[in-house]
Amino acid sequence: MDLIELKENIKIIALDSGANLFGVGSRERLEGNPPSADMDYSLPRAQSCIIWAYPNDIEALENYFSKKERWSIKVLQDLGYATGWRTAQQIAKFIEDNTDYKAHPIIPNGKYRGGIGSAMKNAESFPPFSLRYGAVAAGLGHLGWSGNLVSKEYGGSLYLDGVLTTAPLEADPMAEENNCNQCKICQKVCTTGYVAKEEPEERQPVVIGGVKQTYGKRGTYMRCGVGCAGFTGLSEDATWSTWTADHTCLKKIPDKDLTRGYMRNLVQQLMSGRETPRQLRKFNQRIAASFAKVGKSENVGLRPIEDTNPRCGNCNFICVADPKKRAELYKMLKTSGIMYLDDKGREYVKKIDENGKEIIYYPPTWEEYKKEKGI
Repeated sequence: MDLIELKENIKIIALDSGANLFGVGSRERLEGNPPSADMDYSLPRAQSCIIWAYPNDIEALENYFSKKERWSIKVLQDLGYATGWRTAQQIAKFIEDNTDYKAHPIIPNGKYRGGIGSAMKNAESFPPFSLRYGAVAAGLGHLGWSGNLVSKEYGGSLYLDGVLTTAPLEADPMAEENNCNQCKICQKVCTTGYVAKEEPEERQPVVIGGVKQTYGKRGTYMRCGVGCAGFTGLSEDATWSTWTADHTCLKKIPDKDLTRGYMRNLVQQLMSGRETPRQLRKFNQRIAASFAKVGKSENVGLRPIEDTNPRCGNCNFICVADPKKRAELYKMLKTSGIMYLDDKGREYVKKIDENGKEIIYYPPTWEEYKKEKGI
């Protein structure tokens, strides 16, 4: 099988899995960048990175940001991670079964250099290989202000997967236009303050294929980790929340005060502190147990759908290609209200309607959603 046929067969496997974007990047385009751009770390003498992407569905995003339901995103997230990981394994096996080249499936999330302990302890943590860097090298887009890949077709609201190979596949053209217009909506919807509003990240310049990638300065890594997991998630003005019942806003806390000890004490208080309501403690314990499974396997691609529970991810989800739709989603979020737990531990939402009247409602449970959709 020649390299042209090999690439075409790989592309078919990726697209047949449900992916909408596909590209191949070269070793040369990634040279001289931060450590997570080094393909040799995962596969010595790797020549190509094969990257594909699964976008989020607009209706699912509307339901998520309006707090109508979050299970459609759950299903899409499982596609992006679990299906993406199985597809990466399939592609790697296809390469090695049909050629003399080596291949390495890239873990989509949950794997860090130095182990999960490094991600918990250090201000910065790095994957073995950055799918975002690989996606830029493969022509899928550029890094946006949030640091996520932003594509022309779907913006940044997508999931990336990939494979490294020693096969010198022909690289696809780099994306010419940077589709991040720096609207900073990713920063506005973040309740943790992880990405700076104005200051770009300059500690580790990223130049891929000769093009410098600009993104916002990062704060302490655990800001994002704690917020995205669902332990905290209140807006600065306390009018809306993410899909979490704890109403803490990390965005108000300066980096100098957000020490490792502070974060450890905060999580401990949320899971076992007497001042934390019993149902909220149970809620947070379930979050911790779910993430512990990923931590143990170091691969979110192995996470069963039952443990897939999106509660934030706002910076990624909201970055759809159409700026007008981004604004609509932001308005939905700002008027979506705050999530609470009742005495039985079920999620419900309080919001104020356009007439100033308080509304309380219960989004469907996962079991109710499955029954409705026939899953």
